[in-house]
Amino acid sequence: MSSEIQAAGLCGLQALRKEKSRDAARSRRGKENFEFYELAKLLPLPAAITSQLDKASIIRLTISYLKMRDFANQGDPPWNLRMEGPPPNTSVKVIGAQRRRSPSALAIEVFESHLGSHILQSLDGFVFALNQEGRFLYISETVSIYLGLSQVELTGSSVFDYVHPGDHVEMAEQLGMKLPPGRGLLSQGTAEDGASSASSSSQSETPEPGGNCNHNE
Repeated sequence: MSSEIQAAGLCGLQALRKEKSRDAARSRRGKENFEFYELAKLLPLPAAITSQLDKASIIRLTISYLKMRDFANQGDPPWNLRMEGPPPNTSVKVIGAQRRRSPSALAIEVFESHLGSHILQSLDGFVFALNQEGRFLYISETVSIYLGLSQVELTGSSVFDYVHPGDHVEMAEQLGMKLPPGRGLLSQGTAEDGASSASSSSQSETPEPGGNCNHNE
């Protein structure tokens, strides 16, 4: 009787431990999902898009966004110049209040703030920027018109994923970059196969001496 009570108590203890483990895992997943949700809200994308992203897409887009910021800050002027304001002009001393800007200056400022959208509207195509590994740092939304793929889907992925393997070597040469590891193997193999097949074909077509004699008896 005592052994049965002891076994029942042991089973109850194991069930309690399992329940606590499930609660801890559930709490951990909830905290993780919340952090991913907060991270997605920081991406420069509409809420209608970020709310539909999975965890892998959030990480991919976040890494691409950070790399794009680093890439843009190396330009002239750097990306964060407009947010922080232009550097002070030490050669001119302003006395009193700042002079009121003219309407033309305000119009230029408004135009420059929307310069990116104006450029995209004037292009008959799409714009993209790649890093040294051939991954999309940025690609314009207009890519969906021509390729049927969304900006979110392409950002952070490799350009070689959307190019035929036989064209990887030529694509890398045109972009002036080194071919990433594992790329271009099929194109090289295709070239070698083509050369060997052409060689065997030429050999088969080469007539042997006296091989074309027809005897009619």
